[in-house]
Amino acid sequence: MNKRFVIAIVVAAACLLLPSAATSGPLATSTTKLTLKPALGPPTTQTKAKGVGYQAGETVAISFDGGRIASALADSFGKFVKKIAVGSSGLSARAVFLVRTDWLQACFEAGRSCFNNYENVLDPGDVGRLAVRWRAPVGTDGRSSPVYANGLLFVGTSQGLVGLDPATGAIVINYRSGPVSTTPAVIRGFDPQPDPPGKVIFGSSDGILHAVSTSGAQLWQVGLGAVPSTPLVLQKPGTKTAEVVVGAGNTLFAFDQVGGRLWAAVLEGGDISQPPVAVKLPRMPLRLVVAAGNTLHALDAQTGALLWSNPLSRSPLGAPSIGNPRFIDQPDALVGDQAGNLFSLDPRTGAVVARFAAGGPISGSPAVGDPNQSDPWVVIGDGGGNIYAIDTTDAFPPPVWQAALGGPIDGPPVLANGVVYVATDPEGGDPHMFALDQASGRVLFDGLLPGGVASSPIVADGKVIVATKSGDVVGYQTPDT
Repeated sequence: MNKRFVIAIVVAAACLLLPSAATSGPLATSTTKLTLKPALGPPTTQTKAKGVGYQAGETVAISFDGGRIASALADSFGKFVKKIAVGSSGLSARAVFLVRTDWLQACFEAGRSCFNNYENVLDPGDVGRLAVRWRAPVGTDGRSSPVYANGLLFVGTSQGLVGLDPATGAIVINYRSGPVSTTPAVIRGFDPQPDPPGKVIFGSSDGILHAVSTSGAQLWQVGLGAVPSTPLVLQKPGTKTAEVVVGAGNTLFAFDQVGGRLWAAVLEGGDISQPPVAVKLPRMPLRLVVAAGNTLHALDAQTGALLWSNPLSRSPLGAPSIGNPRFIDQPDALVGDQAGNLFSLDPRTGAVVARFAAGGPISGSPAVGDPNQSDPWVVIGDGGGNIYAIDTTDAFPPPVWQAALGGPIDGPPVLANGVVYVATDPEGGDPHMFALDQASGRVLFDGLLPGGVASSPIVADGKVIVATKSGDVVGYQTPDT
């Protein structure tokens, strides 16, 4: 649920040291101006408020959604700059800040945590009231998870990429290419504000990596010689530059935001069918962890140099995850295999720290939450229909809780505001969409789906969106969202 809030600046008190002539002129309401940068973002966003046209030395009050949150002092030119946090008019000016949480790539962010820490609409108390709001038959195959950016949903289909209205499911953009079975990724844009255009990056089955604007215009294409995996976007908050990392065959590629190749690394162990993950370790350069067949590799993100390799299994590996570096500063790398093993590794050396035997193949990446806020904070699904919650990754004691959901879990679970979201993918019988209490594993919502799911749902702004094997994208909301 996008929310537009008015941030208002009003004069709270005039400086008593000013001579009376300083306040005897005409009111400046027609020349006061307030700008915000950025002008949109999720809850807790830090934004900079700039005001001009005020009386020199005046104290101004800054209000958000009707409540005062800060104050600032106008300088001798009648200007002020103040950083404010988006949380939950004398001389005046107003600017609109759009509260919106974008889901820009597979599993939410570059650490593939599948954890939306900004969600504050759906919670364990109201998620049981979810209902289908709309259903859009667009030709998905259930392996391309949607992403949410610039106010639109983007998802791969049998004929290319579509952009959907998240409120209705109506098709807004229809970009034709080869079939797209992987999850797109979005490079955030900056100009114009408040809704910057950005770039949607995705691979098609004919071996081409595409970049289109979020308005659907083609920007660039690169041939990779094999079917691309789900891309990873590396972009620091507030920066205009970005890198795209993507696998094709047994080669991992890195490109800049305009499609220029930065490096390519050939890896042993098999093809790269799963997305890479970015690992930020204290006092160490950014590195990438990627599965190629049965082998897990770590590479320098800037140069592509191989740092270590570990042939973990005799069967193919699933998608790795590491978690959000904002919450985990000493992470372990987590990855499963088709034999049902979950491995925890030291991302510095590739050494196995712990191993857990699940009841079925592990294809999707584990979801990794915030260990400082929730316990358990890691959730894994397997192809036997089981879901497990654990509270440590440097050893694997019995799970805090375990639930049997009656159908294979081929995609990653998702964590948001104390709720675990997961969809099943049975060969026969009815697929289901579940929401479980993160603390206990209790089922809070159980809904039938029109088709199985091999990707993950996304949860943002009070919406739950999932793409199914029957070709539909399904949007859930509570009745009062």
